[in-house]
Amino acid sequence: MKKNLSELWCEHKMLLVITSCIILLQTLVGAVLWDKLPDPIATHFNFRNEPNGWTSKAFTVFGMPLVLLALHWICLLVSCSPNQMKTYSNKIKYLLLFIIPAISLLVMVLCYGYALGAPFDIGRIVLVFLGLIFAVTGNYMPKIRRNYHTGIKLPWTLTDDENWNKTHRMAAPVWVICGLALIVLGLIGCTSWLAFAVILVMVFLPTVYSFALHLKKKNQ
Repeated sequence: MKKNLSELWCEHKMLLVITSCIILLQTLVGAVLWDKLPDPIATHFNFRNEPNGWTSKAFTVFGMPLVLLALHWICLLVSCSPNQMKTYSNKIKYLLLFIIPAISLLVMVLCYGYALGAPFDIGRIVLVFLGLIFAVTGNYMPKIRRNYHTGIKLPWTLTDDENWNKTHRMAAPVWVICGLALIVLGLIGCTSWLAFAVILVMVFLPTVYSFALHLKKKNQ
């Protein structure tokens, strides 16, 4: 694991530094806005954009970025386990590198923006963000080789290269289309059950398709 993380560091040293700094940007911005921020700060919201969870100002500004930074490096450590790095294309590596920093930026904008009274719809922003993540991930799916950390990990895909490849090729356009649908729903302000139904389709269709492939091969 250390060897593979070292290889990732040597290959993407600047990106690792940049992504870590992006995560810690929340602390810098929070320190600058310290006197203007309330205590506690709303950090969790329901589907009606109403806050239903709060954390102290100190933890929001200093603790949350450190938690996200630790999660970022833990994800990289897991992804760099033996025999996993060779299953990733460069695009997948970039996705792994930037997913947590992107989430940290979203958290910073939403928490600080709401605390300062910014007039935006949190549900719509989150839905557009999720749609973008799903669409980008779907675009990369056919490039993911079988592994235990990234992709559609089902009992049938993890034990069969053919099932894995066919499932991911099938899921790729489904995720892209559903991701774009979530973006549209977010832009028009539809954050109710319809968005949840789209996410269910993303999960349900590839799972059923993969299981059908498994049964077909088993019965041959």
